[in-house]
Amino acid sequence: MTIQEKIQAHHERISGEHDRFRSWEHCYGYFRRTTPQGLSADRSQAALQLAFYLASWGMYRGSSFLLQYSFTAHLGVIDLLAKPCFSALWDTEFGASQMDHDLVPKIIETIGGIRTAYQPFAEISASGQASDTLVTKVILGTLGCLPACDRYFIEGFKHMGFHYTRLNPNFIEQVLDFCQRNLQELKKAQVAIEKIGGIRYPLMKLVDMYFWQIGFDRGRKRLP
Repeated sequence: MTIQEKIQAHHERISGEHDRFRSWEHCYGYFRRTTPQGLSADRSQAALQLAFYLASWGMYRGSSFLLQYSFTAHLGVIDLLAKPCFSALWDTEFGASQMDHDLVPKIIETIGGIRTAYQPFAEISASGQASDTLVTKVILGTLGCLPACDRYFIEGFKHMGFHYTRLNPNFIEQVLDFCQRNLQELKKAQVAIEKIGGIRYPLMKLVDMYFWQIGFDRGRKRLP
């Protein structure tokens, strides 16, 4: 299957307007409409939007430290994302330009800031910090400039010959290089999805869908 076909197969998993996969659309759409300037004035609503999306995407399972807290645990992340120093990430569709390599340090700064915001709550977890999965799901649902590093994505990413050990500049550069090499096909998928659902998915969401679908298909093949 081509990249576009894999992405389409993932998108077809959305069964209707109430499907849990819609939670990303609702969350991302809210943050894009609200803009960083509006987040400070609407921080509780922003935290609620983020919390529900993360819950429906598996981040409130029994082993998660988030399960022990209310939505207010996300307020520090909202305050972080509203800072003017991250405006370049709000204003750029990451992956569309060669110049985006210059934004990698800013994304690393965002990752560190999200971990710091969650630190008072994550201390009760085994690792003592927010996981790569949580951090990237937050970024995908707000800024839209990284794929979500969950089990299926990582399996698909590695299967296609890429390397992943942890969330670091090397990983981001690999994702960016993949996006640049396959930009035209990703844009075709972007246009196709927008025609179907009226929502413009950012390039990193399409990258997420592509590798996730590969990992999911491989896991399904191993079933007895």
